[in-house]
Amino acid sequence: MDVKTIRELTRLMRDYELVELEVESEDLRVRLSKAAGAAVMQAAPMVAAPAAPAAAAASAAEAAPAADEFAGCTKITSPIPGTVYLKPNPESDSFCTVGSQVKDGDVVCLIEAMKVFNEIKSEGVAGTVKKVCVEDGQAVEYGTVLYLVG
Repeated sequence: MDVKTIRELTRLMRDYELVELEVESEDLRVRLSKAAGAAVMQAAPMVAAPAAPAAAAASAAEAAPAADEFAGCTKITSPIPGTVYLKPNPESDSFCTVGSQVKDGDVVCLIEAMKVFNEIKSEGVAGTVKKVCVEDGQAVEYGTVLYLVG
């Protein structure tokens, strides 16, 4: 599997907001998994049979409640790649936290790109912050989900 294929798989994960992706061929299995905002890749030669369907169903059943908790939330995403900062400066409180009220146009974080700090606003989004999806100082890409607002 070449680098171009792996880049395409990671693009698919980002575009469809997948947490995990597994691809198998006759001689190779690749598993991509997002953990704490970073993608982790594992590639291994195929030697064992895939996991039993019952185990996969049990795993999916465990993940279902978490997905329902944020159903109907609006996403605030990164408009640019860079480093996200959740506070205006290291000594200050975060722009918003879980439970904070956000109005349309509020600054929710900063993204540093090429030594320029860009204010990221909640354009067209208002409500209560249900989840902060990134960590302070984390590198983000275009389209990375920053907050879920309900």
